[in-house]
Amino acid sequence: MPRRRAELPVMTTIAITDPGILPDDLPPDLEIAGLSLIDRIARMCLVSGVSTVVIVSDARWSASFLSDALSSATRRRGEVHIVDSEQVSELLRDLKPGCVLALPADRVFQRAVVQRAVERCKAGRSGEQLGLAEHQLYGIASSSVRDWKSDWSALRGATPSSSDARTTEGWSLRLSSPADIARAEDALFNDCRKPQDGVVSRYLNRHLSLSMSRALVATPIGPNHISVVTFSLGIAAALAAGVGGYAAFLVAGILYQLNSVIDGVDGELARVRYEFSVLGEWLDTVSDDLSDLLLYIGLGVGAWRTLDFGLATPGPDIWLYLGLAAGAGKLASMIVYYRWLIARGRGDLLAFEWSFKAEEASPSPLKRALALLHYAFRKDFIVFVAMLMAIGGVLPYLLVVLAPGNVIVAISVVLQQLRGQR
Repeated sequence: MPRRRAELPVMTTIAITDPGILPDDLPPDLEIAGLSLIDRIARMCLVSGVSTVVIVSDARWSASFLSDALSSATRRRGEVHIVDSEQVSELLRDLKPGCVLALPADRVFQRAVVQRAVERCKAGRSGEQLGLAEHQLYGIASSSVRDWKSDWSALRGATPSSSDARTTEGWSLRLSSPADIARAEDALFNDCRKPQDGVVSRYLNRHLSLSMSRALVATPIGPNHISVVTFSLGIAAALAAGVGGYAAFLVAGILYQLNSVIDGVDGELARVRYEFSVLGEWLDTVSDDLSDLLLYIGLGVGAWRTLDFGLATPGPDIWLYLGLAAGAGKLASMIVYYRWLIARGRGDLLAFEWSFKAEEASPSPLKRALALLHYAFRKDFIVFVAMLMAIGGVLPYLLVVLAPGNVIVAISVVLQQLRGQR
């Protein structure tokens, strides 16, 4: 593989892994959740702050074999080198890294463990000072290096641990036989559960989406493909809602719930296969928001067209006004937090800093109310209620709550940003 030495930054972090420690029944190309053992280590390091990954070849696992064990996307990256063990010290002298991190090839790591190791290694910590010996992670700070060859030999000779490790930093699992693959996959997929998952997501949606992700993880289908599918479901739900009538509203409610379930799959695939990208974040965020916006408008149109669902006193036009109000509130919020995300080079709405979430000694009544609404009525809950309302034949009445609610949220977001600009 070509070396792009001239493009490396002054302070670099090198990660080294040696597949030579793997037993014969755990070859480097053995797949775990869609990625080979060696590909998983390389990708995880590169998304955790590592500048360059060095994979050590030997007589048993040749450079060509290890290269074939990497995915084409990983092979195309100039940050991955495959070298003979005798060439490691020379490569390190050439690259002049700020620190070197040694990772055992027979472990599956929670990403947070490697991220913490990189942070501590960059801070100048070495060896046991990393505080991650239980995970068999060792580092060398360049300032303490006297002889790369002897230091690398010492790291290679470190006594491996035969046990798993679970610390405050996270977990790592030791692979001793193919029977451990299923255990590692369970741990990786379980990490896709988020602390901020709402009650419906935690007890229903996440179970369904994880089953789908497990079925898709070893296929060419990627997170961005899933985002296209969820947006298509959102459009279909909005079109069905716009038709009006019980059957159409029922179809809309079911499609909306299916959209919510599958919406978790793209993020799960990205986390398990380390396929993070700003484009992927934006595709997920925009498809999610536009699906909501179109559904609100579709509901208003469908209810207006279906006299049986009209509010008797104000007349059927009230549904159009409610749908437009819900859509307008959603659009106003989108414009504000999209500008915030663009300014910070992000595309994930979870990165948006809501003012009512900030810890304050005496939050205002409005902030307390917004915080309560935010935690009590997450989208997964609203979507599930929408499906139940569709089954009960009263789906349009969701707009009675969403129209004023979206307007209030939009006003609070705009005010938050205006105060932040002062």
